[in-house]
Amino acid sequence: MKVKILGCSGSETIGHMPPGFLVNDVMMLDAGTITAALSIQAQSRITDVLISHTHLDHIKSVLFLADNIIGRIKKPVNIRAIPKVIDAIKKHLMNNIIWPDFTRIPTPKNPVLTYVPMEIGRTISVAGMKVKAIPMNHPVPAVGFVVSDGRSTFLYSADTGPNEGLWKEAARVKNLTGIIVDTSFPNSLDMIADVSGHFTPGQLHEDLTAARVDHNVPIYIYHIKPVHKQRVLKELRAMGRKNVKVLQEGKTYQF
Repeated sequence: MKVKILGCSGSETIGHMPPGFLVNDVMMLDAGTITAALSIQAQSRITDVLISHTHLDHIKSVLFLADNIIGRIKKPVNIRAIPKVIDAIKKHLMNNIIWPDFTRIPTPKNPVLTYVPMEIGRTISVAGMKVKAIPMNHPVPAVGFVVSDGRSTFLYSADTGPNEGLWKEAARVKNLTGIIVDTSFPNSLDMIADVSGHFTPGQLHEDLTAARVDHNVPIYIYHIKPVHKQRVLKELRAMGRKNVKVLQEGKTYQF
């Protein structure tokens, strides 16, 4: 599978974009960055957007995507998420106050977007791939995704702190070619990481050690807060795990 990193930072500033991962040119994992990184033509090829949770850095680009592709697509783009996430987007975001409800524009029978609920733990077919939502440790309802094309599989944690279930899921996966995992704060801010539901390098190292994660499986770090980047990178290197790598925005990875 081909995964283009449109954004993978824990905030937004010059040179750092929020999370958005384009899989095989047609499926998005989260939507913090889409429209700022893709041409209108590339945006129009997207068929499905999977939303892990409702925090703004993971959803905001859906709004501008709808604005850009109206009149350019034949079928609505599927916004896939667990019901609590869909309900929150309906109520608080695309509510005709903050943003138009593009699930009814230009008409209810021919909208730009449509909501498709996901069930935690159930594998479904999306854009020629198999996808399963798995629960994460975050202050709001949140899931990560296991994505497979039948030959290889990768796991995207979305936002999470220490999470035994994440590693149990990874251990069950066949042909696991990578894990994308949140590491947001330096070790000195572990209390903030705990409250906000994110990893520090130290916490990640403890989880990986306890779960005995295979050292041959690449661990790709994302969601580093830009203001703490150098400290987090230093602490990641200090872990001494050669399989731990940091995602690079704008780069395309093969899983």
